[in-house]
Amino acid sequence: MGVRLLRLVPVMVLITLLATAAVDFMPGSPAVAILGNEATPEQIAALTTQMGLDQPLFARYAEWLAGAAQGDLGRSIRLDLPVAEVIAQRLPVTIELTILALCIALLLSVPAALVAGANVGGWVDRVASTISSALISLPSFAAAVILIYLFAIRTKVFPVSGWVPFAQDPLANLQHAFLPALVLGLMEAAMFYRVLRSDVIATVRETFVLAARARGMSKGYVLMRHVLRPSLFSLLTLTGLALGRLLGGAMIVEVLFALPGLGSLLLQSVPSRDIPVIQGVVLVIAAVYVLVNIAVDLVYSAVDPRVRVRSAA
Repeated sequence: MGVRLLRLVPVMVLITLLATAAVDFMPGSPAVAILGNEATPEQIAALTTQMGLDQPLFARYAEWLAGAAQGDLGRSIRLDLPVAEVIAQRLPVTIELTILALCIALLLSVPAALVAGANVGGWVDRVASTISSALISLPSFAAAVILIYLFAIRTKVFPVSGWVPFAQDPLANLQHAFLPALVLGLMEAAMFYRVLRSDVIATVRETFVLAARARGMSKGYVLMRHVLRPSLFSLLTLTGLALGRLLGGAMIVEVLFALPGLGSLLLQSVPSRDIPVIQGVVLVIAAVYVLVNIAVDLVYSAVDPRVRVRSAA
């Protein structure tokens, strides 16, 4: 595992460097964003020097990287707070939203894929396939608008925006988190369903499944015990990829629902060119994505020892 982490360090360095360069090439100046258009050239030059923005890109990045290696992500230009503190306040929202969306996707897709794949052409298959096709072609912001109208404006079951920490009020927290998580979860559920349905269709035709049915085992038992298990690898792969997509999708959804997560923080930091915050958020998102993929590899090894043997070789 240590070797895997070492291999991924260059990837994270490259990602954060590209993010820094992208912001650096944007028009405008962070000093102007802070002082306003009425600031004099002398004031802008003084603040630029104070923030170290007059140094070359690689010099600034090397200085930031040295601090990040020691746990110091710098200080927010816009908020005048330590970046680590700002991210620590926002990260739980994004993590909770991502996990809840993934749970919704799994709860909706796995049962539907099992039933539809085992009964190709049945009403469940037709309905689920139609819905999944519609969801895949539907942008997340459009799904958000529809769900907000149905559940927040028309029926007033869930709030339109805002956030309540779980520790403060668990029920209110779930009420605020459910709709944005449902938007993300529905998109992923459609992807999960399509892949798992294909796996189930192929598996139910295997000899060992037919033999289990011939021995008198119930259809439900065969589906859960013999059909679902071979699909675990696809499910694990989908889960790892989905977490990356959910982290990216959360940025849009957090803005739509006014949630104080990493996505909204990043989008607020780009116009003001708050480079330390952008670097910190990109680093955290990349680190989470990398750790999730390592976790998926470890679960692969636990599910199938042959993977562990090949990795060791």
